[in-house]
Formats: sequence, structure tokens, C-alpha cells
Amino acid sequence: MDTILPFFYIIISCYLLKYACDTFEQAAGYLGRNFAPGIKGATVNAIGSSMPEMFVVIACLFWFNDPSLVMVALGVTAGSAIFNGCVIPALSILMAKDESGKKVDHIELDKRTLLRDVFWVLAAEIALIVCLGFDHFTIWMAIILNLIYVGYGAHLYYDSKKYSEEDEEYEYEEIEDKGVIGNLFTFNFNALLFSNKSFTLISSLVVLILAILIISGASHVLVEGVLGSATVLGVPEFFAGLIFGAAASSIPDLILSVKDAQKGEYEDAVANPLASNTFDTTVAFALPLLAWFLINGVNSLPLEQDANLTILRWSIVAITGAVAASLLFKHKKVTKGVAYFLLAMFGIWAAAMYFVIQ
Repeated sequence: MDTILPFFYIIISCYLLKYACDTFEQAAGYLGRNFAPGIKGATVNAIGSSMPEMFVVIACLFWFNDPSLVMVALGVTAGSAIFNGCVIPALSILMAKDESGKKVDHIELDKRTLLRDVFWVLAAEIALIVCLGFDHFTIWMAIILNLIYVGYGAHLYYDSKKYSEEDEEYEYEEIEDKGVIGNLFTFNFNALLFSNKSFTLISSLVVLILAILIISGASHVLVEGVLGSATVLGVPEFFAGLIFGAAASSIPDLILSVKDAQKGEYEDAVANPLASNTFDTTVAFALPLLAWFLINGVNSLPLEQDANLTILRWSIVAITGAVAASLLFKHKKVTKGVAYFLLAMFGIWAAAMYFVIQ
């Protein structure tokens, strides 16, 4: 039983995170209804799909109260960035449909939007690997990483004003009412507590808080599963976070992008994982650390410089660069061949990390 339990925890956390993030995004969408499209994308959408990564870092630092687990948290956020960059765009391409619901053999992407998102995700990842090259991660590094995301949000806001003809109108996204039991198991709190009516300020805040509680608990379960799976498999906790934790925490991003691709919204399908990567490698990792520094009155956290960390640092940027190149060079006709290339690259990376980190 002890050998199965950690993997059961990971599967349960995937389920909890998927439905809790759906509810979070529903309520957050109402609270951000008056934001400009760019600001909404940089805050509501990115935070909604990246809450698991952030709460994994929070769980490691505050609930487990073990700063040494920051390497597990780093494995989850960094591994999530590679999973998001390879697997999510690949599956979005393979499952893409046109607006009439017919499968397509390729998708087309806007080069300007792609260049913008690629620039910021690479800037964020390069800044992170530079910070990880020191013996200590300092409070100033945490501040710099958060400021990079502020810059990305400002760029999105500028683009939304320059290229959007008009702001998007808020539309209430109703989650299907499945009855009391179904709503309870899918965390449809608006249906359970407010009869699935359009949100008000009070109802949206109540739903948001309940969703955050579920996400935080699920993240705790995920960390337990990651630590336990490392023991069962005899691999470093860092590697378990890099593969199992990253894949589990990326489930909301994966589902959201595939849904967009199946609705013919290819830009959103590819932009979401890239924007989430920018959030994961800056705010999701650095904001909880910044809070931990301030609460504990310290200015730095020691980092153990070993081969694992060095390989991770450079593999993040190398993989992201390869993903960016494959999408940019083929942006007018992104075929299933590109998707298979991305999946193969992720598989090779995961296998290489397993053998190197042993």
C-alpha cells in the first residue's frame, strides 16, 4: 500500500486541481471583467491556470516549513515550464479543429503575438537561471523576477490598446449544473450556493475563496505525493517534482489549451502555456519566496550548487528556444509534424534528466 499511495495522491491532486481551477477562473473572470484584455490575460487567466505551481511553492515553504524543499518547488515550476512549452502546444495542434468542429491538419499563428510571448518567457527563464547560478537566492532576486512579470503585463496592456478595436465584453461562463452531488464533486460552488446565477461581488468572492482553499489543499496533497513517489522509485525528490509534480500542476493549462484549439482559437491555445510559463518562472516561484523572506526577516536562502541544478538551468532555456524556433519558423502552417517533434523533445529531455540526476 505504501508503494501505491504516493501515486494515488498525485492522481487525486490532478482531479482536485482541474475542477478547482475551473471554478477559480469562473469567479476571477467576473472580478476582472473591467480589466483591459491584456491585463486580464496577464493576471486573471495566467493566475487561474498557474495557481497549482504557486501553491506548491507555498506548501513547501510554509506548510512543510522546510526551506530545503525549495528545490522540489523549483523542480515543479521549472518542469511545468518545459511540460507547458512542449506537451501542451503539441496536443493542441494534434487536437485542433476549425470553427465548424472539423479536424484540421495544421494551424496558423500570429507572428507578432508569438514573438512577444516568446521574448518575455525567455527573458523570465534567463533571469531565473542567472539567479540560480549563485550560492544564495536573495530577496532582490525575488523582486527582480516579479518585476519582469510586471513588464510583461505592461507589454500586454500596450498591445491590447494598440491592436484591439474594442474591449471584450464580460460574458458569464456558466459551469454545467450536475445536481447537488455532481456539483459537490466538481466544486461548482456557484451552483451549490447561489443557484448558478450570474455573479455578484459577494458571490464571486465566496466562490474564489473556496476554490483557493481546494487548490491549496490539493497542492499539499501533490507535494506529499511527489515526496513519496521519490522514495518509492529511489529517485531524488528534485526529479519527482520535475516530472510528476510538473505534469500534475499543468493539468489546468493542458485542458484549457486543448479546449481553445478545439474551438478554433489557436492563438489562445498556444499563448496560454507560454504566458503561464512566464508567470511560473517569475511570480509563482518568486512571490512566495519574497513573502517568506519578509515574514522570517531574512535576505537570502542558500542554494546547493550541483550538476542537477546546472543541467536544469540550461535545459529550460534550450527547450524553450527550440519550441520557439519550431513555432516561429512554421507559424503560417504549424503541422502535426511540429507536434510530434515537440513531444519527442519532451520525452528525450525527461529520459535524459532521469539518467543524469540518478
